[in-house]
Amino acid sequence: MKKQLSDYKAYTLADLINDETFILWVLQPDKTAELFWQDVRNTYPILDPIIADARAIVLSIRFETDALDTTEQKQLWQNIAAKTVSVKKTVKISPIWYRYAAAAVVAGILFCIGVLYSVNQKVNIETPYGQLRNITLPDGSMVTLNANSQIKYDKNWNKNEIREVWISGEAFLKVNHLHKTGEIQNHERFIVHTGAVNVEVLGTSFNVNDRRGRTEIALLEGKISLNLKTGETNPLILAPGDIAEYANGKLLKKSINVAEYASWKDGKLYFRNVPVGKIFDYFEDIYGYKVVVDDPKILEKRLSGALSAKDRDVLFKAIGVTLNINIAPKAATHELIVTSK
Repeated sequence: MKKQLSDYKAYTLADLINDETFILWVLQPDKTAELFWQDVRNTYPILDPIIADARAIVLSIRFETDALDTTEQKQLWQNIAAKTVSVKKTVKISPIWYRYAAAAVVAGILFCIGVLYSVNQKVNIETPYGQLRNITLPDGSMVTLNANSQIKYDKNWNKNEIREVWISGEAFLKVNHLHKTGEIQNHERFIVHTGAVNVEVLGTSFNVNDRRGRTEIALLEGKISLNLKTGETNPLILAPGDIAEYANGKLLKKSINVAEYASWKDGKLYFRNVPVGKIFDYFEDIYGYKVVVDDPKILEKRLSGALSAKDRDVLFKAIGVTLNINIAPKAATHELIVTSK
């Protein structure tokens, strides 16, 4: 049955490269197919990048064919005519064996594309509000992904290529050290891509926080090199105990207690003279609550101390008692109502 435009509304890359109609359009385009797929793209512009990727995958599959010269084609048709001269009915140019052959070719393409897609497939992991997740990467490196965060990486890592991950939100990484001696090889390199900064490491433990237009990288062990994607400045090298912050187009380095900075992965939060407004930003990022205060002066207060983050309600209560304020979650609107006592 012919597909309708609405059938493609929620199509993914995997759906496209397994769709015979799409494959035939890419490999043997005609006016009707061109008009149909132009309608799909006009109706669902969000599919444009997916269609482009799917076309590239389909076109990357190559089949070797032997072309017949003019004499060979003429002889072939003479042989066919000799064997069919006794048939009185007019037959179509495309006999049934041709249709079976075409179906077999499409099936072969689908199989090859399926294998190629499986090999090059990306893993995309997202965490909901209030939940952490531990992830083991293909090389054995470990990642703890904070709440409301995302990580992407290739499902299979080629031994001759750079190890790469893409992170938004916050994550703590303990990278498997592969380089031993001699010149560094590609597969020994490890790069974390964030919104504006690329972090290159060999073997180390560090924290990445990429939220609200700011990127912070705190190094616990090893050595890392930071590069802006714009390439405007020289690489910034961090040593253990350093934190680099990128904001407003600038990359700055300072020293802090990075063990406390990455304590969230162990269910603890450390605050050293931190503005309450920044703490409420954290609540929005991690728990998804919109904070509503009755007095803006509350945001100017500062907090120091160590608190457990394993129980959200206990955390809210502890901060409320410490700062002499009321913090009340409102489930209906997913707000935190903060009032002075």
